[in-house]
Amino acid sequence: MCESTVSVALRIRPLVDNELEKGCQMCLDAIPGEPQVRICNTDKAFTYNYVFPPHIGQEDFYNTAIKRLIDNTFQGYNVTILAYGQTGSGKTHSMGTNYTGIGERGIIPRVIYDIFEIIKSKEDWSFKVAVSFMELYQEQLYDLLSDKQRSQSVVDIREDGKNIRIVGVTEKQVQDAQETLECLAQGSLGRVTGATAMNAHSSRSHAIFTLCICQQKKDDPNTATVAKFHLVDLAGSERSKKTQATGERFKEGVNINKGLLALGNVISQLGDGASGTYIGYRDSKLTRLLQDSLGGNSMTLMVACVSPADYNLDETLSTLRYADRARKIKNKPIVNQDSKIAEINRLNKLIQELRLALANQELGITTCPKEHEALEERYSVLQQKFRDMTEKLNSNFGEIVVMHERAEIAEQAREKIRFAISLLLDEFKQVLQDFDSCPEIDDEKRNKLKAIYEKMLDIQNNEKKASEELINHEISNSKHCVIHMKEDIECIRTEELNDIEDNLDYFDKKEEEHTLRQAERNNEVQTINKELALKESLVSELLKNVTQETAESRRNVVEMEQEIKRLHAEKEEHLQAVHTHNVSSKLAETRRKKVQELEKKIAELTRRCMEQNKIIKAKEKQDQRIKTLSSEIQSLKETRVKLIRQMRNDANNFTKWKQSKEKEIIKIRKQDRKRAYEMVRMKIEHNKQENVFKRKMEEAFAVNKRLKGALEIQKKAMQRQEKKANSKEEIKTWMAQEMEVLMATVEADYSLEKLMQDRASLVHQLEQLKKNNDLDEKELATVTEFIELRNIQIADLQQKILESDQETRTNTRWNMIRTIMDAKVALETAFHVVTQDRKQQCYKYNELKEKYQYLEARLEEYEKQERVNKISCSQDSSDTFFSDTDKSLTKSVKRQVLTENLNENKKLSSKKRKTESKIKEEIVDENAYLSYEDSSMMEDDVDKDPDWKKTPLYSRIQKLQNKSKFSIQRLTFNKIEPDNENPIKCACKTKCATRVCTCRKNGVTCNNCNCDSEQCQNRNKENLRATLFSDVAMSDKARCD
Repeated sequence: MCESTVSVALRIRPLVDNELEKGCQMCLDAIPGEPQVRICNTDKAFTYNYVFPPHIGQEDFYNTAIKRLIDNTFQGYNVTILAYGQTGSGKTHSMGTNYTGIGERGIIPRVIYDIFEIIKSKEDWSFKVAVSFMELYQEQLYDLLSDKQRSQSVVDIREDGKNIRIVGVTEKQVQDAQETLECLAQGSLGRVTGATAMNAHSSRSHAIFTLCICQQKKDDPNTATVAKFHLVDLAGSERSKKTQATGERFKEGVNINKGLLALGNVISQLGDGASGTYIGYRDSKLTRLLQDSLGGNSMTLMVACVSPADYNLDETLSTLRYADRARKIKNKPIVNQDSKIAEINRLNKLIQELRLALANQELGITTCPKEHEALEERYSVLQQKFRDMTEKLNSNFGEIVVMHERAEIAEQAREKIRFAISLLLDEFKQVLQDFDSCPEIDDEKRNKLKAIYEKMLDIQNNEKKASEELINHEISNSKHCVIHMKEDIECIRTEELNDIEDNLDYFDKKEEEHTLRQAERNNEVQTINKELALKESLVSELLKNVTQETAESRRNVVEMEQEIKRLHAEKEEHLQAVHTHNVSSKLAETRRKKVQELEKKIAELTRRCMEQNKIIKAKEKQDQRIKTLSSEIQSLKETRVKLIRQMRNDANNFTKWKQSKEKEIIKIRKQDRKRAYEMVRMKIEHNKQENVFKRKMEEAFAVNKRLKGALEIQKKAMQRQEKKANSKEEIKTWMAQEMEVLMATVEADYSLEKLMQDRASLVHQLEQLKKNNDLDEKELATVTEFIELRNIQIADLQQKILESDQETRTNTRWNMIRTIMDAKVALETAFHVVTQDRKQQCYKYNELKEKYQYLEARLEEYEKQERVNKISCSQDSSDTFFSDTDKSLTKSVKRQVLTENLNENKKLSSKKRKTESKIKEEIVDENAYLSYEDSSMMEDDVDKDPDWKKTPLYSRIQKLQNKSKFSIQRLTFNKIEPDNENPIKCACKTKCATRVCTCRKNGVTCNNCNCDSEQCQNRNKENLRATLFSDVAMSDKARCD
């Protein structure tokens, strides 16, 4: 079993015509070359396995993200492809659920063709393919391939162990891709679809198309596997406000959102990764169907389809967050074998293991667990190491230090004796020379010989001392070993072996390190000794040769030089004799020959003398080499001495350390035993004293118990009250902040909706201008500028709404409430706020009702005046001036009324303005009134009607008309004209939140009034805005009721 996380492929569809007509802008930006998408004008970014921008087609999408999953199916793994997203985001298009053989293929048709292509290529395998098609509609699971009626094709979900089974579902055996596509088309015809404002062919149900592939190798029945390929096309999440769904469509949307909410909760719970967390698979049938695909036995790919339009930013962001959480889900896919074949394979494997064990037992081969083998191997290694250490210890460490010290002492004694003997030999030579030169001096020579005798005695005494030192050194070392052995024996006798088991490992480690260190130093000393022996032997040989050959060479050189001088003298004599004396030619010839012989001898002696000089120079070089070797020998000896001293010091320090630690351990254990004994004794005494004190304190405790308990309870109650007071204030502040943020977000959403509606109307106006032949470039530029301004405002509002992060705040909002008392305080605060808002809404509703009644009365007056004007126009042409005056007066009255309504509308929210605009349209339509009045005047023009005559009724109408004008004028100007000399001031003791306040009743804010400025809500603009918004909401609710 291997873990595999859910893969996510994000697909962004292009903007559709409806969105383009509304002027929607792209709110998503896919980063090129990276599987990452960023929300425009924000720093929010999401990373997935795949990200496909709008220009990517079906083929590239399939080859990149889907095709690789088909091979997993033929390896025996379950595979699920899940399409998730908002309604109208392209899920059905991507999945290809409605494919009928015409048009571009989606995922399902391509998967079907590829599966049967692979089946054809595997000729040595046998396959069985079955398909099923189900639909989850309003929490009922329907079989779309059933031949029964729809009401009889309902199937149930059952759990078999850990697996989900669909009881009664139809599975059709298919042989090729065409037959499978026919099943897909048959089931698609039975799906429930409907038209909404966002999608003309909206899927109203969740569809699950499953391919079950059974494969088995023809020559090996034990290789049979069963894999399922689930292709899930979910219905899109929707908002009734945008889809404008009513009736049955609204109920369908509620059920769809209910199932997707349960799915989102499951994704969130699985994405958290907390072990032991309850997963709500049973909250919906959709989650039960997808239980194996999410956190179960399946390799899952979620295709998250989103709309890039800023109009759908909220739904798009929600889909992106759910897809990001789905990436954290870990599935555990396994190869799905046939249960019978899997059991056969398990038994065959068990039989093979038992046969192998039996064969090993017959051959005498015993097997043991791997843990035992590891322990045996470790034991053998440790045993070998122990043997090596013991051998080194027995062969080197016992005598090594003593032998080196003995050798060093002997070496020093030998050097001293050698030096003394060399001095004696020199003195003896001098004495012999003196005897040879002056035999008469006997006394002095005797004294010298006596002194030499004494020196020889000193040398002998020094040699005895050196021997004694060696003997004493051996004795001291032997005593030290004996003492150490005695101490060890005493330690063993005083303490049992079990008492030192805890420290054996530590001692063994330290002893091992010490032994290895001593062995290394011993090896170094041995190496130095070998080098010293070689160099000393070389120096002795060189000295021996040098002393003999140098003396002999010098003597030969001196003799040859003397012979050369003699021969030169003899040669000169013969030459002079030849030149000076008159001798016979025969004698002269003899002498010349003699001279030639002498010259030859001289040349030979000169040559030999030069050779001897060369030998002498070579001997000098050897002398220099001897000096060098001597210095090296001296440095090696010093190094050896240092190493020996280090070995001695280290051995002594280790021995002392070991003895001290052993003594400390013994001492500590003795102290522990004493302390344990003391603790037992003190515990007994303490128990006795405790019993005594308990008896003595019973009476006092009985007296003080009630008083102490009362004081403690009072103290705790006071602390709780202080804590509650602090907590109450904190919760009240928190509730106020939360409600303020929520109201601000609601207003922002409403403003955003209005801005989008304005943008849509401006885009429509722009299209009409472009279609118009008389194109006004200035007006076109103005409309375009307005559209850009709306886009900037929409982007700014969307960014602020995203920053508020209401979805996360909704999930974590109630973490502040930890106790029942906190919840009680929060409910009281919320109840108080709601009551105040409801009260203000009632006041505002009554105020609007009064205004409505007032406007109705005014309308009746206008209608009466209109009838009077018609009658008057039909009576006398002289009333033309009067009619004009009446018209101007009526216009001024209506203008004043409309101005008053406009001022009131500026104080209300946009919802109230919408309501007021409807009332004004129903009550007063100025243009229609004026146009009607103008037409009546044209029809009843007195000057153009020669047959018109005054009647007796004219005077009565004139009086009635004047009376009506006077009453309207008085009513209007008494209401509208302010009294500048006596400004309106209130003296309220409350918050000035109702029409009881004079200022609020007359539509002005409190300024320099006698009311409380801190409580007054008619002064603070923010409070006034909140009150008006609450009033409008209450008014809307009352009208709905």
